[in-house]
Amino acid sequence: MESSSTSSGSVLQFEDFKSGPRAQTEWGFGGKRKWRDGWLLMAMFLGGIGAGQFVVSTWFFHSVTSAVVGVAIVAVGKTVAHLLYLGQPSRFYRLFLKPRTSWISRGLIFMIVFVAFAAAYLAPDIGFSWVPWTTGSSLGQALWLGAILSASLVMVYDGFVLASCKSITSWNTALMPPLFFTYAIAGGVAMTYLTVTAAGKKILSEGDMTTLDAILLTTMFALVVIYIVNMAASTATARESLRRLVGTRLAVAFIGLAIVAGLLVPLVIAYYRELAVEGTVASVLLAASCILELAGDLSIRHSILSAGLHTPVFSEGL
Repeated sequence: MESSSTSSGSVLQFEDFKSGPRAQTEWGFGGKRKWRDGWLLMAMFLGGIGAGQFVVSTWFFHSVTSAVVGVAIVAVGKTVAHLLYLGQPSRFYRLFLKPRTSWISRGLIFMIVFVAFAAAYLAPDIGFSWVPWTTGSSLGQALWLGAILSASLVMVYDGFVLASCKSITSWNTALMPPLFFTYAIAGGVAMTYLTVTAAGKKILSEGDMTTLDAILLTTMFALVVIYIVNMAASTATARESLRRLVGTRLAVAFIGLAIVAGLLVPLVIAYYRELAVEGTVASVLLAASCILELAGDLSIRHSILSAGLHTPVFSEGL
């Protein structure tokens, strides 16, 4: 027997009845459709850093150029990545049809609301001076608040998507939303600095950016450690996910890129920069740190998706 139907109409495959955990093969690079499944990972990554860049650019450092880039990353980059993942753009609208039960539907709605609010808020500063508000007016501030709230939902919803997958115990944890949110904000800090630098401008206070970055990196490292400890103390399936993260070739992405290159090295650079380095050398180090953080952001998302294992339908020993 290769498959059977459940009472709900879904189909159980033969693999679902095998003893032992079963790897998820629908999301991320290495899925059934290889590179095409990887576009969902890219959609998560681009949505997070784009929304984070808008928040950081408008709340902390007031860079219109960087804010526009952040909105474009979400509006164009995330949308295109979703379309490439689906493979059938004509069916894209179906993703919006189940907001009451689907976090993916909710996330795409959050994305549209964010882009609408953010574009309206930025309009007076990007050539649409005829609109009846400015970024500093009461209406402009109301639009900004709507953009910040919806951007926060875009940043956090990927974590809720994973946490809602009850059959994958390494995802089904309350740590997912804060972990993804913090990485998105940190990615926003990195993108803001790189965008402003590429535009030939200067961040008003590199010291403030370094301090914010150090706080975020420390928080991210703590969350990753808690995530590891949580898996080690969880079910057999979660422990197998942890073994894959630290004991297989996936460890190159998780330990090498996500933890060492993406967290520890930028942390060292941040504290070293605050204590001893100024001027051009400091700017170069900060740019290098930003690039490593973005690589670490993508790597942690890739690692978490790739290590996801479905709990077997029948527990071992039954």
